[in-house]
Amino acid sequence: MKLDRRPAVVTLVAAATIALATGCGGSGGPGSSVNGCQIQANTSCPGGDLSGADLAGADLSGADLSKAKLEGTNLSGADLTEATLTEALIVDADLSDADLTKANLTGATITGTYLDGATLCGTVRTNGTTDDSSCPASTDTTSPEVEAKVATFVLGDFTCPEDSGDGSLPVSWTTQNATAAELGVDGETVSDTGPSGSEEIHVPCDGESHDVSITALSDAGAGETESHEVSSR
Repeated sequence: MKLDRRPAVVTLVAAATIALATGCGGSGGPGSSVNGCQIQANTSCPGGDLSGADLAGADLSGADLSKAKLEGTNLSGADLTEATLTEALIVDADLSDADLTKANLTGATITGTYLDGATLCGTVRTNGTTDDSSCPASTDTTSPEVEAKVATFVLGDFTCPEDSGDGSLPVSWTTQNATAAELGVDGETVSDTGPSGSEEIHVPCDGESHDVSITALSDAGAGETESHEVSSR
């Protein structure tokens, strides 16, 4: 799904009348806190409630706002470069003139939100595809300098059959600047998949520890790898 940048109220899901809330969130100037979330670069507020907050011009670059509530939030002119907004609830918000370069919106719900003038370059849309519709002319988003990164890599419960053999391990993931991902067990590729998603992989149930990994891939090649150890003991 492509982000629509027409000079009107813009929505990624359905058109809605904008109605910015001003009550419960409060102001969020530099260095301030909104419902326990520090308003600053690289802040970590997964699941935070910033509804109704006035965050116009705020520096939230690199922020973890996954699953955050941004209902009626004023983020006009805010710096959200490389921010993680996966599964965030962005309703009746103002993101006009915000910088969403390399921001990750995978799985987010976005309705009734202004995006007029927003910078969309390397921005991961809600469906996991990338929007480069407003990259500066000099920006090459496929250059080797733009590294594909792992945003989240979550392992579920590892279950083994009663007899010997391979067990089932559910995994889910999201990435930044990636066009694909590679899942591996003990250094061997077990699945070539998309930049975000979930599936079950097979891991030996032999009582030993095994390394489960994901590598983010882009046109520039292999990027960041993240791994976790699992065991059937």
